[in-house]
Amino acid sequence: MLSFSSARIDFGKGRIAVPLPRELRLALIACALAIGIGTIIACAFAQPYIESFGQPHYVGLADFLFRTQDAFWLAVIALLLAGLAVAPLPILGPEIGMFLLRHRRAVVIGLTIFVFALGVAGTHFVFDAYYVSRDEILAEFDAIIFRSGRPVAPIAPDWQIFANALAPRLMLPIYGGAGWVSGYLPVNAGFRALVGLIGDPNWTSPLLAACAIIATFGVARRLWPDRPDAAFVSMLLVATSPQVLVTSMTSYAMTGHLALNMIWLWFFLRNDKIGHGAAIVTGFLASGLHQLIFHPLFVLPFIVQLWESKRRKLACFYILSYAVICLFWIAYWKIVLASEGLSPEATEDTGPMYFVIRALALLTDFHWAGAGLMLKNILRFVSWQNPALLPLACLAYPAIRRGTAISGPLIAGLLLTTAAMFFLLPNQAYGWGYRYIHGLIGSAALLGGYGWIALTDRQDRAEMGASRTMLAVCSAFAVFMLLPAHMKQAHDYVAPYVRAMNLIQQAPTDIVVVDKSRLFFAEDLVRNDPFLRNRPKVIELTGLTEPSIDYLCAHYSVARFGYDQATALGIASNAQLTIVDDDKRTKLGAALSKACGTALALPPGLEKQGH
Repeated sequence: MLSFSSARIDFGKGRIAVPLPRELRLALIACALAIGIGTIIACAFAQPYIESFGQPHYVGLADFLFRTQDAFWLAVIALLLAGLAVAPLPILGPEIGMFLLRHRRAVVIGLTIFVFALGVAGTHFVFDAYYVSRDEILAEFDAIIFRSGRPVAPIAPDWQIFANALAPRLMLPIYGGAGWVSGYLPVNAGFRALVGLIGDPNWTSPLLAACAIIATFGVARRLWPDRPDAAFVSMLLVATSPQVLVTSMTSYAMTGHLALNMIWLWFFLRNDKIGHGAAIVTGFLASGLHQLIFHPLFVLPFIVQLWESKRRKLACFYILSYAVICLFWIAYWKIVLASEGLSPEATEDTGPMYFVIRALALLTDFHWAGAGLMLKNILRFVSWQNPALLPLACLAYPAIRRGTAISGPLIAGLLLTTAAMFFLLPNQAYGWGYRYIHGLIGSAALLGGYGWIALTDRQDRAEMGASRTMLAVCSAFAVFMLLPAHMKQAHDYVAPYVRAMNLIQQAPTDIVVVDKSRLFFAEDLVRNDPFLRNRPKVIELTGLTEPSIDYLCAHYSVARFGYDQATALGIASNAQLTIVDDDKRTKLGAALSKACGTALALPPGLEKQGH
């Protein structure tokens, strides 16, 4: 019989391998089956595509990303989990745990520095400091405005009629194009503005990701003061998440949601006046990051738990505080525009009614076909996480069923947010992982901590060693396999847009008109300085009229960027994505070509590749 009375394990020729604990093996097998079945269903119901000029014409971005980025790695993850479930694993001895405990501060600092440094490096080497999505563009757009000391950028009278063409999507509707600011709430852009005053604004997301690592560890230590190993597991699951790491290389507000949610929970768990006051301040910032819905859905289950546990005065304090917070952010645009002295006509489409109209528009657009999109979103989330996250979170079920501490609110926040996105906005468009639950990755990691405690409380020393090996294998797989693969996928997707943007910015003309017809998100190449200090100015063709084209041609030199240039530079085409108004652009394009617009010249060597 083998004896495990000694703390020292022989890792030489006598290395011992044992099966994982039964409950962990079952969780691994269940997760592998769920991932495999989900992937097969998603493949079966994915929208078909056709080949045209050698380019794939995918019907939607979700299918494009699922086929090109996720399906293969989902199969690999399913095989990995199944393999870990059936194969005996070498025992990773307790020395590693003792080392971590002795040097816990150094480990936390080391992981934090790793996350920050990787985010800073990836901003430049993965994304070339390029903001691919409209959300990212507008975060920096607003930050530039805020750094000028103003909440809104005024538009010169000569350009006001072109306001929609110069910034075609997701802008706050201001009557007559009197000014510019995005339709997003300002805190994420405000963070970028502050960091940009002292350094590179692209450090903002890496700094927030680093804060998320520290806060997750802080929350876990408050939850489990006697189980520092569970705190390390929760922190590790966040720090090795490819979604967390790659998203920190972007200007998405989701990194801020992750950091502020964990900071809020850290304060909340102090359970004193200072802690609850600080939680409200944090909640104010988190609610105003970019969209109001996300943080309140995270907080709501904790307020319900307070109410059910008879702490109703404190629950009422949070209810009233968040009512004020939500009302303020709903009215934010109206307040800001009024403070700028804009006329009443300029503010009639903003304020509470603007918020209500947007919410109702999303609800009335609901369709059960969104279930297919949500399946791909969830699978994408899984393929961008440490593979240990899902099975360990599943093992938290007994704690959730018993109502242990905050396990219930953690899972409720995840389910609430997923359900809300299904009904409101199942199509996330861009996202490195599934970004709409990015702010809850810390919640999932804490559930993984609960699962780790449930797992290790009933193990013998050999099974504990095998469980450590499983966690180490999954973490190494996440960092050394998934992360490089996903970084390459992100870089390869963004690279054609970087080339296109460089070509546009180097144009010798005053104006470049972008025709997005039959292209994947080419309108996101339309980006301008909020004070229009850039040359050339970039305009989206759809926002023009024949008289405005005549005006541009009479006063400026104009070049055109469209399908031929975009596909030659590697941007994927999509005949279905823009079909709604392709006819309009065809007529406008003909008018532009007749009046003055000439095709933007491609770099040498690419001229013959346009179609």
